[in-house]
Amino acid sequence: MKHLLIGTLLLAAFASESYAAPGRKIQFRTLCLEQIQGLEKVVLPSGKDLAKNQEVVLYTDLSPVMEGVFTNDEAVFYTEKSGDDGKLVRTAVGKAILGKSDRQLFLFHPGGEGEGKLPYDVQAYDDDLKSFALGSVRAINLAPLPVRIVMPEATGPPIAAGQFAKFTHSKKVDDYNMYPVSVEFQIEGGEWLKAQAVSWKASDRRREIVVMLEDVKTKQHTVKMFSDVPPWVADPSTPRRK
Repeated sequence: MKHLLIGTLLLAAFASESYAAPGRKIQFRTLCLEQIQGLEKVVLPSGKDLAKNQEVVLYTDLSPVMEGVFTNDEAVFYTEKSGDDGKLVRTAVGKAILGKSDRQLFLFHPGGEGEGKLPYDVQAYDDDLKSFALGSVRAINLAPLPVRIVMPEATGPPIAAGQFAKFTHSKKVDDYNMYPVSVEFQIEGGEWLKAQAVSWKASDRRREIVVMLEDVKTKQHTVKMFSDVPPWVADPSTPRRK
């Protein structure tokens, strides 16, 4: 009976410790499309202990892998400075709803102006290879109007404002695995305006992140592309089609 009681107490203690886990541990990277002056670094609190935090540098390219602990499904990034009483004061500068994966990419870009708006808009995307495989393209539309991508074999469906699409590279490539692509924005009246006409390289050794934007002031349409070889790929030297 004594042994049974001890075993029960140990099991209860283990269950209590598991229940009191600090939160969801996620490995993440960041990508900042445009730094806001004075906000090139942000702070991410570590789990429930708000006295602890980690500094997150907002690279304008894909960052190294970092790790954070989140107590709920929202990631909130802050700046901090000493108040008049000498205590640290944290101010939220961006937030995002986490995806399902334990690997996330946080995409930062300048937020809107006005009361209640944060300096950065942040989106979180699942970043594991099952959600975003090698050889794939993730097209993210941050413009306030639909976008479509025209490839040799087909014109892709419109990507609504604030949405993204994933697709594989074209199979119609030249001897250098290159193929022509145009990115088009749907302007007023339903007309499609070609914003970019370039060649992309098909490769199953990396992923491509394509972001479509519209400048708030000039209304110019912009396309930014980032090639991504995930650092956690087991053996990047494994022979694959270039």
